[in-house]
Formats: sequence, structure tokens, C-alpha cells
Amino acid sequence: MRALHWFRSDLRLADNTSLRAACDGAEQVLALFVFDRNLLGKSRPAAPRLRFMLRCLTQLSQRLEAHGSALVVREGDPAQIIPRLVEEIGVSRVSWNRDYSPYAKRRDASVQRRLEKAGVRVDTFRDRVVFEGHEIETQGGTPYTVFTPYKRAWYGKFECPAAPRPPRDWLKPGVPGLESGTVPSESDLGIDRDRTELPPAGESAAGERLQDFLEHDAAGYAERRDLPAVEGTSRLSPYLRFGTISIRSCLRMALEASGADPGAGEGIAKWRDELVWREFYHAILDRFPAVSRGPFRPEYARVEWENDEKLFAAWCDGRTGYPFVDAAMRQLNATGWMHNRARMVVASFLTKDLLVDWRWGERYFMQRLVDGDPASNNGGWQWAASTGTDAQPYFRIFNPVRQGERFDPEGHYVRQWVPELAEIPPKFVHQPWMMAGGTQEYPPPLVDHAERRTEALRRYKTARNSAS
Repeated sequence: MRALHWFRSDLRLADNTSLRAACDGAEQVLALFVFDRNLLGKSRPAAPRLRFMLRCLTQLSQRLEAHGSALVVREGDPAQIIPRLVEEIGVSRVSWNRDYSPYAKRRDASVQRRLEKAGVRVDTFRDRVVFEGHEIETQGGTPYTVFTPYKRAWYGKFECPAAPRPPRDWLKPGVPGLESGTVPSESDLGIDRDRTELPPAGESAAGERLQDFLEHDAAGYAERRDLPAVEGTSRLSPYLRFGTISIRSCLRMALEASGADPGAGEGIAKWRDELVWREFYHAILDRFPAVSRGPFRPEYARVEWENDEKLFAAWCDGRTGYPFVDAAMRQLNATGWMHNRARMVVASFLTKDLLVDWRWGERYFMQRLVDGDPASNNGGWQWAASTGTDAQPYFRIFNPVRQGERFDPEGHYVRQWVPELAEIPPKFVHQPWMMAGGTQEYPPPLVDHAERRTEALRRYKTARNSAS
């Protein structure tokens, strides 16, 4: 019997639920990746993420070859390509791991209908998350919309997964004689001019990164995770985004590390909470797909945004005159990654200081982030804009100067990414305009934070009152 596994956001062999299931009872397994033409057009501006994905696919192809298989690559509409391949080589079972964005669910339903109409068995699996949206619900059977009670329910249901069997024990050979195709180059996709500094790609790199974090940084995670100038976070988000490591492996190895070193328990527990945040935002997108287009809290659909394109461009380029904000945006543009504390600050600044619609920032992040994930990115932006699930009211507005002074007190992060301020004393590095004579190389603040905070509060209050 021949089976087909459709790779998507699960670019690994180890602990891959659908791939493992496809190999059960099959003599040969076609390992397929489709460059979805419907997504590829939208992804062209997202050159950093697409380049990273190409490298992950190349690594995946090499690992399959080392196990006597091959990665089959096609480009087009999956709803046409997969049924055609199935008929061509005589596949009797097709499987994949589920995704939860509105587009992915529509696409997968279309593929499944066509396959089942042709008499082909289709199996789909939970793999991207530990629990899907419908699995963590209130006693009344409704989805959680606030993180803290969701987290309690999540931990109440979680059991540490067992270590999976290695692929060499179960991976089946590919289909002989089938033209595999090749992973396209960056020039093939028109993204070869992008110069974003990418992290090492692939399954091996993901495993090494997790091991390094647990051995060296996890113990201090609770104290260091908000300091952007230090290596205090796991930096695993790109690997989780493309599934070169499983969420189960992360949690299992974290618990093992905590057991081996009780002193690291607090830091590891805090990191596990961040993984549950990821689960929560996936559940929200799954159960409330309208958040991909508008605010979770409909009363804030009436916020009157200014949407000044010049201010937005300055924010994108890291030219706002607020050093902590500018350092973060320049880090994003150079590396395709931004520290989580910085993400909160720049999102608050865009929406509540510049009064630009959060969806503008959400789109820009998806163009630049290597780890850009529809669920986490949307959840983070709506959290910062006070339009999402967060229980805090709309008047939480980050002061970009105070945030810099608190989380980058010596200005190391600012100096790394804003070289114009390299010689500024720590006292003034987060507000250089206060230094006698200022600085000629760095722009003055685009807006006055105190004034814009007052205006933002007025507009949010007006929107809420008009909706009641």
C-alpha cells in the first residue's frame, strides 16, 4: 500500500504525528510539499520567512534522502496537485497535520472533499499544538477568552508526552520512479535580494537550539526574558513556526531539564507558560476566525485612527526619535526577529502614540518576521492595541522612555541597533533630546508621548461609549 504525507508547517521527521501514521501499514510513503500558489503570491513580500522556509525544506530533503526516501516538491493549487498525484501513483491514504488559520481550513477542506470523492482515505492529525481549540473549554462548553483561566485548564489536562521513537525505526521508503522535483532557489522566487540575517535552519538546528537554551539560559529565564540586550529567551519561535521541532518535544525536554536541575524549575516553568500563550492564541484563531480581519472586541472597531503614512514609514524604518522603539524596529528589519518585550513596546507605540491601526503593524510584522505566525502575531498585536482577549482595559499604554530605562538601563540594546547613540551617556540614551545640545545624528521625537497618551485614551473611550 502507498500512502502520502503532505508536509506544511511540520518540516521535520522526528515526532511528526501524520508522517508517523502514514508509515504505519504502508510499504511506500510519498513525502510531499506543495508551494501553494495562493499563498506564494502573498508571501513574496515576506522574503525573510520564505528564505528561511526554503532552507528548512532543503534540510528536510537531505534528511529524507539519508533515510532512503525523498521529498517530492510541486507548485500550484494543492486541491488540484494532490488528487492528481494520488491517481497517478496509486495512493490509497493521504494524511496531514492540521493548521488553524481560516485559509488553511478552507484549503484543507477542499483537498479532503476531492480525495474522498475519489475514494481515497484522508486522515488529519493534531500536531501543531498540544490541545486544539475545542479541547480546552469552560464548564459551560464555551471557549476561554482570557488567558489565565485558559492556562489553568490547560495545565489541568496536560500530561507529559513520552519520548517518540526515532524515524529510523519507522520511516518507509519513497515511491520509486517518481520525479521528485527540487526545492526552488531564492532567485526562482524573486527573493534573492533580501539581506535579512537568518538563523540556522532545519530540524538539527532546532534541536541544538532547544538543548542549548535548556542547558544555559532556561534557569534564568524568569529574570532575563525581558532584557533585550541579553540572550535570555529561547529563540525557538522560527522553528516552532515551521515545525522543525514539535511543541511536545519542547515541553517534554523542559520537564526533563527541570527534574534534573530543580534550581532551574522557576525559569523553565515561566518558559512553559509562554508556550501555553502560543496555544491560547492558536485556540482563539481557531474558534474566532474573524480576529484575522478585525478586533476581537467589536466595540473597538470604532476607534478613530489617524493612519498617517509618514509616521508609519518612520516607525517601520526605526526613525521615531524614541531610541528603544527604533532599536527594536531596526533589529526586526536586520534579523527578521524582535525581542518579545520590544514587540509589546513598538506595538503600543504605533497604536497609542502614533494612532495607526494595529492591522498596519500586524501586516508589517508578517512581512518581516521569520517567525511570523498568523495566530501569535494577531494575538500579540490585538493584546497591545487593547482590542483583543486581554483582561486589562484600554488605558494600558507603554511609555517608550520608561520601558527602555527599565529593561535596557545601560542602553546596550539601543547602542547595538542605533549606532548614532553609541556615545550617549546612559542617563540620556533613552531620551537624547534632554541632553544639552542634543544630537545631530538622531531625529527628535515624532510625537509627545504624554499628549498622545491623552488623545489615545479619549479615542478609545469614545469608541467604547459609542458602541454601548
